[in-house]
Amino acid sequence: MLRRGLRNALPKRDRWHALQEYALGETNQEEFRLLRARDSQVGSLISSQDSAPKAIDWKAWEGKISNKEVFGCLKSFHEQQSALLETVLAEDHKAAVKKQTEGWQLFDESVASCQKSVEKSETILKNGARALWISFQNPPVSLLSQSEWLDADQYWQAFVEKHHFYHNHLASAVEDPESKDYDAKQKNDLKSNWERFDGRGTTRQNNKLLYQRPSFEYYDVMRGPLIEHMIFYLSKTGGDARMFPEVMPTKWFAEIYDIRFKLYNVLQRRKRLEHEASWSRECFHDFHPHDLEHDGEAWFSKLIAKESTATELCAARLMGNFILFSDAYVPVQTGMAFYKALQMDGGKGTFFSLGADVNCLFYKPAGEALPMPDPVECFHSLADHASLTGRKFEAGYATAFESFTEVLQSRQAGLNGCWFTAPGETSSDAFMRRLKKSDPSFHIY
Repeated sequence: MLRRGLRNALPKRDRWHALQEYALGETNQEEFRLLRARDSQVGSLISSQDSAPKAIDWKAWEGKISNKEVFGCLKSFHEQQSALLETVLAEDHKAAVKKQTEGWQLFDESVASCQKSVEKSETILKNGARALWISFQNPPVSLLSQSEWLDADQYWQAFVEKHHFYHNHLASAVEDPESKDYDAKQKNDLKSNWERFDGRGTTRQNNKLLYQRPSFEYYDVMRGPLIEHMIFYLSKTGGDARMFPEVMPTKWFAEIYDIRFKLYNVLQRRKRLEHEASWSRECFHDFHPHDLEHDGEAWFSKLIAKESTATELCAARLMGNFILFSDAYVPVQTGMAFYKALQMDGGKGTFFSLGADVNCLFYKPAGEALPMPDPVECFHSLADHASLTGRKFEAGYATAFESFTEVLQSRQAGLNGCWFTAPGETSSDAFMRRLKKSDPSFHIY
C-alpha cells in the first residue's frame, strides 16, 4: 500500500515525452521523434475504439479446436483471470491507502537519519576545507622550529616533532620523506649500492647485510677473512679444507681475535718508534701495503705465494738430503749440530752416512726413541739460532710465527699429547695420510 501511495505522488508515466531534452545528437533525437510518432498512432487507435470489446465466442472455438482438454484449460484460465481483474478493478484503492498507517514511522526515521548524515558530511567538508586552508597558509618545513610552536595547529606540531627526531629532512624543501617517490628513490639507491658492492645481479634485499648472508657468500665477498679462518682451521685441527665448517665455534673466533690483537700490538709499537724517530708525514705497518684498500688483496696474495715458495724450497732441500721425516735420527750438517747431537747422550749413539753425495750425517742416540718435539720449542730453537748467526727475525714475522706454533701446539689437548702424528704413527705416515693421492707430487714423496 505504501508503494501505491508513492506512485500516486510521483509523476505519471505519460509524461515520458519530456525525456526528449536528454536525447543528445541527431541520431538520438531522430529515434526519439519516431518513437513519439508511433506512440501517437497507438494512442489514436485506442481512443477510436470506444465500443466495448467483443465477447469471446466459445462455441465457435469449441468446434475449431479438436483437442477438448486444451480448449477446456484455455476457457477456465480466461474465466479465472477475468474474474481476478474484475475483482481488482472493483476495489477502492484510495480508501485502502488511507487505511494504511503502519510503515510511515520507518520512513520518517530514514529521512531523519539521512538528514543527520548530510549534516556530518557538511561538517567533514568544512573541516577539510579549514585544514587545507591552514596547510596552505603554513610556512614550509625548512622555516619551522620547535621553539616557535603553532599553537593553533596541532597537526604541524606533531609533524615537526616527529620529523625532528626520526628524520633528517628539516632543511629539505624538495623531498617529502613520507611520499612514495621518496621511498622508491631510497629503494633504487639501495639496489644500486648493493649491485655496486655485490655485483651478482641479485634483487633480494632480505640478506642485504653481511651477517644476514650464508657463510659461503660472506667468504666469497670477504676473501681476507676466508684465508684467515681457513689457515686457523687447518692449523688448529690438521684436517682437510673440504671439511671446513659452515660456522666455526665462538671460542675459535675469540682465539683469532687474540692473535690479531697480539700481532697488531707489536706492529703498532714498531710503527710508533719509526714514526717518532723519522717525524715522517705518514708511516705504515710492517708486512702491509701502503694502500691497503686498493692494493691489499694483491699484496697479500704475493706475500702468501712468496711464503709458499720458500716452504717448498725448504722441503725440497730437506728431501734432497734425506732429512725430512727422519724421526729416529738427528740430522747433522754443521759443527754446532754435531756438538748438540753428542750432548744428547754423551756420545753413546751412532753416526750414519748415506754417501758422499748426501750433505748430512745422521746420529742415532742410544736408548729410547726420540720424542716428537713441541712446535713452540722448535720455533724458539730456530729463533735463537737466527739471532746467534746475526739473522734475527722481524718482530712482526716472529710474532706471527710464534702464534702459528702456539695454535699447532694447542692440538695436544685433544689428541692425547700429540700434535702431528697419531699415537704409534710416524711423521712420514702422518704426512702421507694428509696428502691427497691426486696430488702430482704424491708419487715423489
